[in-house]
Amino acid sequence: MIKTIEQWLTGKRLLIILTMAAAVWFSFTAVMTVLRYRLNYASAYDFGIFSQMYYYMDKGLSPLTTCERDGLLSHFAVHLSPVFYVLLPFYKLVPRPETLLVLQSLVVISGMVPLCLLARTFCFTRLRTLCFGLMYCFYPAFMGGCFYDFHENKFLAVIILWCMYFLETGHFKSMLASAALLLMVKEDAPVYAACIGLYLFLWKKQYRWGAIVFLASCAYFCMAVWYINRFGDGAMINRFDNFISDKRLGLASMFKTILVNPAYVLSQIAVKDKIMFFLEMLLPLGFLPLMTKDWQKWTLLIPFVLINLMSNYIYQHSIYFQYTYGSGALLIYLALVNFRDIKNAPGRRRKGGDGYDGRLPATVCAWGLLCGLVLMGGVMYSKSKYAVLYHRHHEEAAQARTLLDQIPTDASVKSSTFFLPQLSMRDEVYLLTSSHPADYMVVDLREGYEKDLEQILADCREQGYEPAGTVDGYVALLKQDVE
Repeated sequence: MIKTIEQWLTGKRLLIILTMAAAVWFSFTAVMTVLRYRLNYASAYDFGIFSQMYYYMDKGLSPLTTCERDGLLSHFAVHLSPVFYVLLPFYKLVPRPETLLVLQSLVVISGMVPLCLLARTFCFTRLRTLCFGLMYCFYPAFMGGCFYDFHENKFLAVIILWCMYFLETGHFKSMLASAALLLMVKEDAPVYAACIGLYLFLWKKQYRWGAIVFLASCAYFCMAVWYINRFGDGAMINRFDNFISDKRLGLASMFKTILVNPAYVLSQIAVKDKIMFFLEMLLPLGFLPLMTKDWQKWTLLIPFVLINLMSNYIYQHSIYFQYTYGSGALLIYLALVNFRDIKNAPGRRRKGGDGYDGRLPATVCAWGLLCGLVLMGGVMYSKSKYAVLYHRHHEEAAQARTLLDQIPTDASVKSSTFFLPQLSMRDEVYLLTSSHPADYMVVDLREGYEKDLEQILADCREQGYEPAGTVDGYVALLKQDVE
């Protein structure tokens, strides 16, 4: 049967199937995330921040926001992410918040290209290439994370896979360029690059290139943390507070805990939520990333353990947030490498035959695809609710947009979190809790979306705001009485 499929699966048909799968993934993710925004379910953190940041970048290149820290500052004072400028030329073509969501979906699914090139580099058959291409499409964390809006971490998967492709093909200068771009994603991106450097050094025996990548990553990490501590809000090491016993030592205290008390580290990892996350990340890959006796390869598992499993920050071990793209890409790469190595292992060759005992890797791959399909089906089913919500609430949402369009573009606004992204294309926009004065206030009237709604409206009246329009049970617009 497999031979029949191989004969039917020509190169053209393989390309058509993978292109169609990518197109379905892209269309669903882009449409549903845009609907989420237009129905006012996208919050100020993080979509309002990035939408306003691109508004400022479009105006004058500076990545400024007013809603991130309740005042005008550069986003790079919070996270050092120059990679955002890569999308700026495309954003300028259609400078709207929706553009960011569409571009993000395209960036994530484009990781299929280096993945399939890697499969070809490994001399995989067309059927195996199809399996791993679909495995990428069915990876639930990559779609799930797109629904927590726009974020720089979404660049990680495609950049890492290109980096590994250049590594495998021996194009080390291109690999260095990819690694440099990887460092530009965020101040913690050097963790991924450093582990790639270790992999180069220990497994690939490319001592020169491995040392360059590792040392450059460590140097950039130190520089980025120094910059944020010196000129910004400080590096967010509090997400590892469960490992930091001495605040004065910072990250050094975390590494001390890891070395001195490994049992404690295990106790922090082996908890219910993290075990479920562990399964959601590895079941779609058939546990292939773990199927190796070569400890040198395990360097690529470090980000998965360090960033996703060790932290008690709940969003870092959830497939519905943005912290899975780097570790997920490395897991997918390891799945390819281990599949190839298992297939090519001399001990698996049959005597006198030209084949191999491929039942284990083939079965594992099939089960991985099945698990990925089931888990991805769950993600798509849960996120398709935005189509249902659009059918129910599109009229109120349209009325709300018409109402908010009445606000002059040069006016300052304070807003409930879920309406702030709609108002982000302006110089000054703040959350309702801001101490800054504002010309207008926008209050979410939907049940359960604002605590103490009546008190908020009463405070608005006390501060001299008068009703300027409302969509019953949905949103209220109030204007400062200048008299």
